[in-house]
Amino acid sequence: MVSFLWLAALLAAPDAPDPAASQPSTDIVVEGIREQRDRVRNFVKSLDDVPNFGQIGKFHEPVCPAVMGLPDAQNHMVAERMKKVAAAAGIRTGDAKCAPNVFMIASVDKGSTIEALYKSYPAFFRDMRARDVRKLAAAKEPSVAWQVKGLLSADGTVLKKTPMDGYTINEGTNSGSRVRAGTMPQFIASMVMVERSALTGLTITQVADFAAMRALADTDPERAAGSGAPTILTILDKGDDQMVPITLTQWDLGYLKSLYATSNAYYASYQRGDIAHEMEKELAKGER
Repeated sequence: MVSFLWLAALLAAPDAPDPAASQPSTDIVVEGIREQRDRVRNFVKSLDDVPNFGQIGKFHEPVCPAVMGLPDAQNHMVAERMKKVAAAAGIRTGDAKCAPNVFMIASVDKGSTIEALYKSYPAFFRDMRARDVRKLAAAKEPSVAWQVKGLLSADGTVLKKTPMDGYTINEGTNSGSRVRAGTMPQFIASMVMVERSALTGLTITQVADFAAMRALADTDPERAAGSGAPTILTILDKGDDQMVPITLTQWDLGYLKSLYATSNAYYASYQRGDIAHEMEKELAKGER
């Protein structure tokens, strides 16, 4: 994995606000209020914008978080908490020496940081056109996230591209159908960029859980807010006088567990049904 020493130097601003330096929880604790079962499908549908006959991406390789832009001790604590969230959701994690593939960057000016990253490491934007990168850098939201994606065959084989025209060669043995594709998308890397000023007053746990929900799945706070379900994803958009989750909610963890417990070889409309079914069971466990 590439070195980010230059980026660490760019982000090291002495007057930047830091999240509250409380220690992360030793356990994954979830909170949430009882919600009606029929809200689950709306929540699941709201979290991604994948067309019904598209496919929902996720990591197939172990995840290895790295955090930059906060004091070193807090970078480490946020990364460890993100790793713990992934493990609690049933997502494989790398060992202590793993190469980072999940990045959370706290920046004084996320637009400038995105532009610098694009200039030095364009591979992290390989799924975007230049105008998409400019739009990302100009976004007014306090956070942005994106994933670098690849393709596997439906039986898990990494797909190769022809050297001349770039066509993907699928040598897998599973053929597609009306509900199942012959391939499945995988996240190769995931990036979360957050304005430091938006983290003021938040705990290590809140910062890490927010970043995990944005990095481990293709989620968007604005879409999540429209669902009305309790979620850590809306934490940066709440006013000072509004209640915010103190940790990952039961709905958040239930979604991650259900996403990674179901096959994304199926088209999105069918996988969402599977995810919702699994989430209903997870929420019922919490109520008991």
